[in-house]
Amino acid sequence: MQTISGLVSIVIVNRNGGTYLPSCLNALAEQSCRRLEVILVDNASQDNSFQVISDFRKKHPEVALRVIKNSENVGFCRGNNQAMAVSSGEFILALNADVTLEAEFVAVLVGCMNSLPSCGLATGKLLSADNPKTLDSAGIKLYKTRRTVDRGQQEEDCGQYGKREDVFGGSGAACLYRRRMLEEIKYGDHEYFDELFFAYKEDTDLAWRARLRGWRCVYDPDARGRHFRNWGRGKRTQIPRWIRCHSLKNRYLILLKNERLESLRCGFFHLLGYEVLSILYLLFREPYLWKAFWMLFQSLPEGIRKRRLTQADVQSSVCREYVVPWLR
Repeated sequence: MQTISGLVSIVIVNRNGGTYLPSCLNALAEQSCRRLEVILVDNASQDNSFQVISDFRKKHPEVALRVIKNSENVGFCRGNNQAMAVSSGEFILALNADVTLEAEFVAVLVGCMNSLPSCGLATGKLLSADNPKTLDSAGIKLYKTRRTVDRGQQEEDCGQYGKREDVFGGSGAACLYRRRMLEEIKYGDHEYFDELFFAYKEDTDLAWRARLRGWRCVYDPDARGRHFRNWGRGKRTQIPRWIRCHSLKNRYLILLKNERLESLRCGFFHLLGYEVLSILYLLFREPYLWKAFWMLFQSLPEGIRKRRLTQADVQSSVCREYVVPWLR
């Protein structure tokens, strides 16, 4: 597809999200940035999603909305890649169906991109839809243990994240990407998100790969939205087992593909200690998670191939400048 300068492609992957889609889509129709196209990939929904889409088209014929229907659930990563492959925007906003954006969200993040040529990712302040005074995400934070969290999640919003600043990465629930960055880090023709992940932690992996190429991620609190999160920090027991398996498997895929000697020197013993404690925890508390290691083993050949692609031509100085300082 030919890239159209200044156009923003909004890509949404939907799976039985009919409850949230009306709010999500209507908010896109109200964006102050009008140079938009919306591409929605449906992963074999069984609810009222298509009726919601039909109603939206009748109400807002001015919004360019394209729908791609999958006959099965191909996952969050492949679904996003399908949409990105047919998009035309200079910028691409990956958006969850359960996120409702305020009217200036897209315009603010595009402004970040235009003012900062080294910015490959831009993210805003997501608040809890259930309690708008509570933060959901102010970007992704990476610890020395390589554990990743949404910065500020479940904290009261008291202005502690009230300035524009660099963060490690942006939550995949609502993150703006520069197409030039995506084309630089992709695998093959159109694999922007790594499809080995299926879903979960793919946003951290993409941010790490971008940083290894010298791209920044900027957080701007003036871009605001609300996220209907089903679970989060402190609600582990509510997370389905299959999701926890994918999440654990993906943690090790991130390390396999992105870790370098320069970053490994930072917090190695923190990482080692965390892994020992994690193994003991799995052994005695959640033994079903050993399935994640079988899933990882099956992914190893492709994971190793993608490590070679990820690390090709990466400079040690770039890793020290764009990755190491974020291991806190």
